[in-house]
Amino acid sequence: MLESLSERLSQALRHISGRGQISRAELDETLRRVRVALLEADVHFLVAKEFTDGLRQRLAEARVEDSLTPAQTVIKAVHASLVDLLGGPPVSIPGAGPAPRRILLLGLQGAGKTSLAQKLALMLKEQGLRPLLAAADLTRPAAVEQLARLGEAVGVPVVVVPGAKEPLVVLREARARAVRGGFDPLIVDSAGRTDVDESLLDELGEVARALEPTLSLLVADAMTGQSAVDVAKAFSSRLHLDGVVLTKMDGDARGGAALSMRAASGLPVALLAGGEGPAQLERFHPDRLASRILGMGDVLSLIERAERVASQEEAQRTAQSLRKGTLTFDDLLTQIRAMRKMGSMEELLAMIPGLGKLKGGVPTPDERQIRQLEAVILSMTAEERARPELLNGARKRRIARGAGVEVALVNRLSRQLEDMQRLARWGRKPHLPAPLAAMRQPPAGGRPRKRP
Repeated sequence: MLESLSERLSQALRHISGRGQISRAELDETLRRVRVALLEADVHFLVAKEFTDGLRQRLAEARVEDSLTPAQTVIKAVHASLVDLLGGPPVSIPGAGPAPRRILLLGLQGAGKTSLAQKLALMLKEQGLRPLLAAADLTRPAAVEQLARLGEAVGVPVVVVPGAKEPLVVLREARARAVRGGFDPLIVDSAGRTDVDESLLDELGEVARALEPTLSLLVADAMTGQSAVDVAKAFSSRLHLDGVVLTKMDGDARGGAALSMRAASGLPVALLAGGEGPAQLERFHPDRLASRILGMGDVLSLIERAERVASQEEAQRTAQSLRKGTLTFDDLLTQIRAMRKMGSMEELLAMIPGLGKLKGGVPTPDERQIRQLEAVILSMTAEERARPELLNGARKRRIARGAGVEVALVNRLSRQLEDMQRLARWGRKPHLPAPLAAMRQPPAGGRPRKRP
């Protein structure tokens, strides 16, 4: 989602890059371009004006450091201003209070509350907590069944009250079960509507009074742009909210909601949710997001994602295979699945310093190609995955038919694994390619012949 905003800001700052000096007129033009870039990215016009006014004041007070050029000083000031715009005290999740702590998820239909409940439960479970989900959205058809399936997928129990007509019945049963089973926190998925109306706010107000939540989070669809800010204002006018979760951050919207939310609504952003994968949820760090917007990368978030999706045992097993030069298709399948859980390739590239601005020109595999590679490996037998050397022409043709791809793709994947094995062996000790190594062997029955 942030690609559009990042590209516009990069274009606004590009004309001053490398300048040894920046005149007053050039600085005014840069500020004008930054403001236009924010407006084009769907940032609220009052927020854009406040941002550029604050940036102008910051630059007026800034001193060019010896290690920085004037252009770098401007970029540093833009980064600091973005952090101020996005920042604020972090939201404590799951909040403070006696167990079981209660997290209430609020929002409109389609914002992603139910899938967020799963993501949040998984995140807290990985932190050593014992979350419990409550299906209190009795308005949307199949919402209860959806949450039950999502909870089962991540190993988190879900409280479902068959035949319940009122959410208060579900809340009573959920709180009682949380106390009996020692679950903490309790995450409640509430009802929504397609638009904010009085009946929805009245119902949610009754739910909040009965639940007495430790933490109330508004789930907002970041792809709706300024509408997300308007929804936050409407909810906060009637309900107590502790923070906002922006969902669908992997979409193709212009990203203005991420910048406008705190300044326009006064609510801090607590979490960012990406795609459909249950692991694609991260805590909101203003400095990291500002760096990502300016194409400076976000290595810390990348490391945190990798740690969440790959178990320590899998990482050690793959590292051991690398050291031995005995990588198998099972190792490759583990890495492919871990990368898919981390997010799209473009999103991951944006987190690597220096590659964020290059990703548009770097050929990266799309989701379809990655699924094809996974299908090829799954079409192999367990023995073939563990012993890649078994693959011959007949086996490769059978695998290609099973995966619904051309044999050329199977050959390419097999060659890539061989290359990885070869590089791993060369990295372990000095090693010559086979033809060159053969030339170094002494002839049979004697010493190596000298060159004439």
